[in-house]
Amino acid sequence: MFKNLSILYKENDNLALETAIKIQDWLKNRGIECIVFHSVGVFSSFTHSEITAIQNSDAVVVLGGDGTMLSASRIIGGKKTPIIGINMGKLGFITEISKNDLFESLEKIFSGNYEIEERSMINAQILRDEKIINEYLGLNDIVIGKGIMAKISDFDLIINNVYVSTIKADGIIVSTPTGSTAYNLSAGGPILYPTLKGLVFTPICPHTLSVRPLVLPDNFVIEIVISSSTRDIFLTIDGQVGLPLQKNDRVKCKIASEKTYIIAPLGRDYFRILREKLRWGER
Repeated sequence: MFKNLSILYKENDNLALETAIKIQDWLKNRGIECIVFHSVGVFSSFTHSEITAIQNSDAVVVLGGDGTMLSASRIIGGKKTPIIGINMGKLGFITEISKNDLFESLEKIFSGNYEIEERSMINAQILRDEKIINEYLGLNDIVIGKGIMAKISDFDLIINNVYVSTIKADGIIVSTPTGSTAYNLSAGGPILYPTLKGLVFTPICPHTLSVRPLVLPDNFVIEIVISSSTRDIFLTIDGQVGLPLQKNDRVKCKIASEKTYIIAPLGRDYFRILREKLRWGER
């Protein structure tokens, strides 16, 4: 059972902060230690000691939307610290617990009626002149795309050190199964069940319509080489952090050894979530 929790909440969201304090009181009444940390967002920063405390919690309660969950996942950094995601917005595909039945759901979880889902994370190494200049960890996806210049770019696709093709497109998405319902889905990629072991490659607006998305095993390595001289090509992780790329930069993407662990009440129906939040299957 959880005895020591951390709470993270969305930046500039007063309702999330108020709810975090209510949850803290609810937990303390049950004899559970709980710390409400400051908000998670663009302007947030955490000290090393804060990150260590969060990672050493029995669980982390996250209040916000999917973006807040993605940030929290990177803060936890693959440690086996499960996340209880509470949706404070509208869609909330990863943050499955609704604020409307918050304490009912928490009661179920703290009574032991829950399951922990293991979600794959993605690792990206950026190589320039054969040297690793940066490395990132994400839960949803790695996106390589253009900036403000609406110009098509060339990308060499290499899978497991084998050249596949040079692709002309607006950009490239490499996503985890969790990220398959994010930008990947908008770009025409497939939906993968979130606990599947796999990797999705999806071109963004390819020049040739025969260049279709690929679903690959989770032990494959996807390498993207920026073969175009087009400026303003950027790499972003989970739509939140990243860096500009140059011609001949190489981005190696693979499923990471680190995982994200998400707590959900027993009996949760993933396909109901697809219907209600993505309107999947509606006529």
